[in-house]
Amino acid sequence: MLITLIASAALAQDCDPEALQTAVTEAAPASVARAFVDLAACDPAAAAKMAEGAFQKALTGSDGNDLVVAAIEVGAGDDARRWIEGQQSDERSGTIAGIGKACAESEAVQAFVVDAHADLGNHFWADRWYRSLADCRAPAIQELLNAEIADPSDDRTRFFGVLEVWARNLGGAAVPTLLELASTIENEEELTYVVNAFADAAQVGSLEGQDAEATAAAVAAIQTVAPHLPARAVEQARTTLTSLGAVDEADALAIHRFSEKVRDDGRLHWGVVVVEVATCKKGDTWLGVHTGSVNDAGRVWPDQVQAATDTALGAWTFDLADKCKGTQGLEVFLPHEPQTADEEAAWTAERLEELEERAAKKRVDTQEAPLALN
Repeated sequence: MLITLIASAALAQDCDPEALQTAVTEAAPASVARAFVDLAACDPAAAAKMAEGAFQKALTGSDGNDLVVAAIEVGAGDDARRWIEGQQSDERSGTIAGIGKACAESEAVQAFVVDAHADLGNHFWADRWYRSLADCRAPAIQELLNAEIADPSDDRTRFFGVLEVWARNLGGAAVPTLLELASTIENEEELTYVVNAFADAAQVGSLEGQDAEATAAAVAAIQTVAPHLPARAVEQARTTLTSLGAVDEADALAIHRFSEKVRDDGRLHWGVVVVEVATCKKGDTWLGVHTGSVNDAGRVWPDQVQAATDTALGAWTFDLADKCKGTQGLEVFLPHEPQTADEEAAWTAERLEELEERAAKKRVDTQEAPLALN
């Protein structure tokens, strides 16, 4: 029984049922849970008879959670559930989490959860009992979660809460269903939850470590569905792939996120204006205005384009300061996302118009050759 793991080593050597029953009877609220756990390890039948009284005094918290598990183990699950149902929602959440920690190792706890679902019906889900089941991979628990995913509630918030727990519980076995959901759900917000659940299936962030096989399956599934996802879901796919460690695959989704901006050459293009500011030896300011574009094969995201462009600009010549024996500064202007040809032309014209206001002794305008980022 799980309660033998909770009980102290000293008790295992000195089991006195009568003394332990007295301890439960006389215990204060802060100590009754520990006294009951000790009794349950010594004499389960006696503990079952005293469970109701113990719960009448018990406090919530980690000791209270141990009391619940011990009561379930000795067959006093009904007393445990009545105590849980009488708690405030935040207290109940903590107690249910404690049950979840014991669930994987205890058949009695597993049966208790299944029975709670059968008895509570919708309240089992509304009160979020399912939040405790992510690591309880018993067949009966997985059957319960599978049934909810197969016939989901109209309450989508609840459904996607269950989805996260279900995906983490089933691991790699959840990937085919997640792929099907990602291929059939049309709501953009809902799709973000489904895509995020691939990381749960791969056990990202779990104490046991990420599952390599499930990770490979999740990466392949996201790559399959990504071309058909709406913008927000593609952005979530990028985040999910990054969390899975698939950084290159995440970068490659840019072409899908901005598919409507892909030009005839199959690439994404960004206008770029670089202002070369030369502070000359005699104090004059010269401006060199360089206009052009950068393009890529659909692997550069808006938050990456600045650094990629800064690197690529080495192909252009900025020597205005040398000509006036001064110092140089560069100002790089880029749009917030890739552009169509018309958008690029309009954006560049706006930047040049703004620069007309800049005072300078001399200005040199240069139309530069396009830069390929990859």
